[in-house]
Amino acid sequence: MSVALMPFVALILPACSPQYGVALKGETLADSAVVSPDDESEEESPEDFTMYEDAIIRIVRPASGDFVAYGEPYEFEAVITNPDGEELDVDGIEWKSDEDEAWTVTGLTVEDDSIDVGTHNITAEVVMPDGARVAHTIGGVLVQHEAAGTYIGDMVLSLDASFGETPVGASCVGAAVVVIDTYGETVDGSSECTLDLLGYASFDVAHGFEYDLADDELEGSALVAIPFLGELPFSSEGTLDDETITTVWEGGFGETFQIDGILEVTRLTRDITEL
Repeated sequence: MSVALMPFVALILPACSPQYGVALKGETLADSAVVSPDDESEEESPEDFTMYEDAIIRIVRPASGDFVAYGEPYEFEAVITNPDGEELDVDGIEWKSDEDEAWTVTGLTVEDDSIDVGTHNITAEVVMPDGARVAHTIGGVLVQHEAAGTYIGDMVLSLDASFGETPVGASCVGAAVVVIDTYGETVDGSSECTLDLLGYASFDVAHGFEYDLADDELEGSALVAIPFLGELPFSSEGTLDDETITTVWEGGFGETFQIDGILEVTRLTRDITEL
């Protein structure tokens, strides 16, 4: 190579030679980032809520006017369907009552025993995935103790008395009305009959009944009001069996009076009668 070309070669060689990076102490050389079109984020398509359009919720259990036993497990059930009748699985169903504002349970099917006594309008409500709120209400659901209600029947009173040397026996039958409260804890009732002591005396006898109820066993007192003796309390006990209450009591004053009573009443209605 001629000496005359040397300066030009010196200028060309650096431009054509490979370039090497030198990392100084404490620095890092980063590779160039290449962005591929496939790595670009794509917008997510909106969720399809068409299956929930015009969906309805319907309470299956209880029905309007049904009875629910207080303190006993009961299965509340609802279904959600689309216009074609197909059932939809949706979470977040909430149950509530206008009579017991503290009561609430959740779920399409839920077992519960905490709803309070009363006559309830019960609502099942849910917010659908598309944001629509749907609800169904049924009314007249009676919640009270299984045994609660009004009972009617007879009270039979027998009296053995002595007038001087003459023994006298008599009995009377009176209509009786007995009520078990909504919680199934107390039993109260009344009755009245006319007792005729074979011409020696005739008088009206009023009766009152007060019992505590536990496990179908009654324990309390029968109050017998006789005009010339006043109100006489007698210890009394009995049973509740297949919607029938039977109680007995007895007592008296030495050999002068001996009184025996039998009360037998059967449930007429679940309604609570004011005595």
